[in-house]
Amino acid sequence: MGFKELLQKLKTAGTTAEKKKNDKYPNRFLKFYHTNKERLLKERKSTYMDKKKQGVCVRCGNKALEGIVFCEYHQQKQIGYNQKARTK
Repeated sequence: MGFKELLQKLKTAGTTAEKKKNDKYPNRFLKFYHTNKERLLKERKSTYMDKKKQGVCVRCGNKALEGIVFCEYHQQKQIGYNQKARTK
């Protein structure tokens, strides 16, 4: 096989646009997420439940308010988020 034949083969092998059409995911991060989705969600849920049982804020790790999953700071932030969302 000569150089010209090799060059022609590389040109016709497929462009990146054709490869992207064949790929199910646009990047490796989304591919990782979707292939490991069940495991990741299970880990997040168990971490949330563990922190809730321990009485620790689920966002920062400080002591949570009684009966709530947030510390005083994050509870105030959540109230603000909720008010903002309701005004829309």
